Amino acid sequence: MKDNTWGDLPIPNIYKELEGEFIHFDIEKEELICKYPVLSKFFNPMDLVLGGILDSYMDCTMGPLSFLLGELVVTKTFSAKYIKPVNAQSEYVTVKAWRDSVDESGSVYKAELYLDNDQIASISEGLFVKPKT
Repeated sequence: MKDNTWGDLPIPNIYKELEGEFIHFDIEKEELICKYPVLSKFFNPMDLVLGGILDSYMDCTMGPLSFLLGELVVTKTFSAKYIKPVNAQSEYVTVKAWRDSVDESGSVYKAELYLDNDQIASISEGLFVKPKT
């Protein structure tokens, strides 16, 4: 991975830890797709990827998308729904994130996390706002 994947913004350590990879950015659709390998170090005792890691995959796709769209914002709220477990049967997951809306309270981003067989495993929504100084 390049150290300047996000332009001039340094890549956060969590993105490096997750071994994220940019796949496709569409400025007109306000959409970013990233790919993450399924790593056993993120498994719980049932050999499933921890829900918090699934959240991280999605948040770590929404965050750079906000930057690529010219917003310098942080996650204020985040919710997720888990549909299918992620385990070692998948080599990787893909996250598609998009900006759903923008108003005076902030920007709403949504994401879908897919297994490598294209089945949806999780969905999420986050409110992103300008940080208070």
